[in-house]
Order: sequence, then C-alpha cells, then structure tokens
Amino acid sequence: MSLKKVKQVRADRGFKIWDLIVYAVLIALIVALFIAFVFTRDSSPITSISVLSGFGDEQRTVCTYNFVTDTLTVLDSSVITQNSRTDEGIELVFHGQNEGEYNTVYINKTECSVSVTSANCPALDCVHTAAITNNSSLPIICATHEMIIRSDEISGSVIQ
Repeated sequence: MSLKKVKQVRADRGFKIWDLIVYAVLIALIVALFIAFVFTRDSSPITSISVLSGFGDEQRTVCTYNFVTDTLTVLDSSVITQNSRTDEGIELVFHGQNEGEYNTVYINKTECSVSVTSANCPALDCVHTAAITNNSSLPIICATHEMIIRSDEISGSVIQ
C-alpha cells in the first residue's frame, strides 16, 4: 500500500454525514412502525365471533355467537352441535369433514373469550392457540379439520 493511500485512509472518518442521516431516517422509520403496530391495535373486547368451515372458495359460516345479546346461531347443524350451555359458557363440537374428526370449542360468556379445548387432529395447533379475547386476537385455525374461529370485528369494521 502506498504512503498516499495510508494517509487518505487515516484522514477519512468512519461515517460521512450522509451515512448518519440515512441511519437516523431508518431508525425513525422503525420506531414509527413499532408505535403504529403496537400502540394503535384494537384491544376492545369482542362482541361476536364466527365459526367457519372450509378454506378458500368453499369457506362457509356454520355458527355465530353474539356476546352482547347472548345469541348462538347454528347455521349448519351437521357441522356444529351444542354440547352444553351454562351461565358461564357454551361448549360446542365442530365435526370435521371425515368421520370422527372433532374440535371442542368453548365460548366463555363471562370473560368474552373463545378457545378450542380439545381436538383429535395430530398437531393440536388449534388447542395450543391463544384464546380470542379482543378484536386484535389472531383467529384459531385447525388446518386438518378445516375450521376457522374469528372475531367478527377488526378495527371497528364488521366483517361480512
């Protein structure tokens, strides 16, 4: 390496002013996105849920429950059956497309939450998924039995 190159390398600073500006803009963007996604999510309690059967074009609503009016509407009794009903909650059984497939869905009326308590699918992802407690909760999905449980409101918009 020539002496001129050594002097030039020593004279250069690690960061130029434009480098620092770019890094500052990137950090500000990351902080703004973090604030937007974490602090602005809709954590209001759910008012209604839907249980859907199938995926894609064959998806259909088989059951709805409204927490405000305490109304359970079963649209397809061959897929959803009511196991028990108390003042605290409702236990439903979702029957999969094949013989013997089931998911037990528990609607907790006092806590306004919905969860899957048992199933006979191999992975049991639906059982281990967190309960739906507010409008920003993720849906509960059982891919094996083609079941989806979701809140009917997302950020104040009712899903039709």
